[in-house]
Amino acid sequence: MLNKELLKGLYVLTDATLTPDEIMLEQVERVLKSGVRVIQYRDKYTSSEEAEKQCIRLQALCDVYEAIFIIDDRLDIAYRIHADGLHVGEDDVSYEEARALLGDDKIIGVSCYGDIERAKKYANLGADYVAFGSFFPSPTKPHAKIVDPEILKHAKAQLNVPICAIGGITEDNIELLSCYDIAMYSLVSAVYKDDAIEENLEKLHTKIDFLQNK
Repeated sequence: MLNKELLKGLYVLTDATLTPDEIMLEQVERVLKSGVRVIQYRDKYTSSEEAEKQCIRLQALCDVYEAIFIIDDRLDIAYRIHADGLHVGEDDVSYEEARALLGDDKIIGVSCYGDIERAKKYANLGADYVAFGSFFPSPTKPHAKIVDPEILKHAKAQLNVPICAIGGITEDNIELLSCYDIAMYSLVSAVYKDDAIEENLEKLHTKIDFLQNK
């Protein structure tokens, strides 16, 4: 049984550019060794065959560290390899189809952008977490619409599932979101920049701990 209580803290995603296939496993292990317990494989472009091979390796690695492994959008791969979970967005496979195939014991998260009603709908249907954003300009999604952080306050008041913030989050701006006491912060560039994964994550963890204990 998956420990869904791990859906908190830093939620680190892979990226086709920042985590190329040949070093992705090494990079993700460094992330896991630094204390992160939620990993997502996100790559819209790699072939299904290559993506599946990589996801099998990543799921096995996350199992070693007792971490949660989530795949973005690729329901067929998540089903075949018995991944811990799936993340779906507005243009991806539907939540309903994913839940029907994966079953109730798998984790499914839903992107809700700036839409509280969308979040309420999927929380009521059984989504395990909902994600809002982008809150800041994101190097990995430069065309994403920017969302007002105040939506997190309304989400906290109306939802009873873990809330995740995503989009351009860094050590320098995470304080603007932490005041809303949400469950997870989804990160990409801030983790992998300068190939200083350990140092970057230590700074982020320290910042979150400081902000939570203010």
